[in-house]
Amino acid sequence: MRTGGRVGVLLVNTGSPSAPEAEAVKAYLAEFLMDPCVRPCPAPIWWPILHLCILPTRKRRSAAKYRLIWREEGAPLIVGARNLAARAEETLVSVDLAPQDAAPLVRAAMSYGEPSIADALVELRAAGCTRLVVIPLYPQSATSTTGAVLRRVRSALEAIAWKPSVHEVSSYGDNPIYLDALAARIEEVGFDPARDRLMFSFHAVPQPDIKAGDTYPDQVRETCRAVAARLGIDTGRWTLSFQSPFADGRLWHGPFTTEILEDVAARCEGRLFFICPGFSIDCLETLYDVEHVFSERARAAFPKDGGGHGFVYVPCLNDSDAAARLMADLAARAAGLR
Repeated sequence: MRTGGRVGVLLVNTGSPSAPEAEAVKAYLAEFLMDPCVRPCPAPIWWPILHLCILPTRKRRSAAKYRLIWREEGAPLIVGARNLAARAEETLVSVDLAPQDAAPLVRAAMSYGEPSIADALVELRAAGCTRLVVIPLYPQSATSTTGAVLRRVRSALEAIAWKPSVHEVSSYGDNPIYLDALAARIEEVGFDPARDRLMFSFHAVPQPDIKAGDTYPDQVRETCRAVAARLGIDTGRWTLSFQSPFADGRLWHGPFTTEILEDVAARCEGRLFFICPGFSIDCLETLYDVEHVFSERARAAFPKDGGGHGFVYVPCLNDSDAAARLMADLAARAAGLR
């Protein structure tokens, strides 16, 4: 490595239940939805609402959804994150000049559930890392996602009394590798800018966070514009929407995918290509929501004129070559390796 100290890289996503069962889902959601960066009101008020009104029914509904997407190896998000970490490490090692025993290490962790942030940090410290790069796996930063990750990493570092040199990657929605990879992903599945329509769907965020200074919607729009420009898409042929708002009494930033999808599909001349660029790895919000909710609504709304209409989901970058290069580039630049 080109400057002193072994580098450890931590890729952090939200998390997943340990099993597609109601009690496992309850434990995961209880931790997730009580996070100060996520909950809508102070803990003493929110705790009884969450545990007495929300979780008793949501745990069963969510478990049923998880069972439909679960893999033999485990939760898709966790499997994908671990695979991405392994591939990013291989990419970093292949371009680094350090001896093998001092090459960068990359580990995946989840804000809630396993693999935990604390366990990953302990592993990196034991391996001799003195510098830490933290990459929240959210291209566009938001208080409830990136903010929550960075807060939990700092808390975990304090809890284990480790003081490495820390480099935080707060966002990468304008990174050319990311933007090129999205455009290539869309082209790979057959998008025709002259005939087809593209719909971007991002996770929604609460309006109070935006009023408090969260720039997430602006970052999202810039990502969409940059990808559309790379594909040569006219302004009228792409649409931006937001999905998965949580019914917690707050207003959430829209327009919502569920509310405009049918209208977008009804106006399609050709196929509707659907992509969720804010998700690094396919998870419940893509594998379930897209396949079992969005695709069915779109197909039902297509014009009945035999015009070759269709719904095409564009998968997340997951652990692709481009995703591994992106993570390696982000880590290398943050740590001063290039």
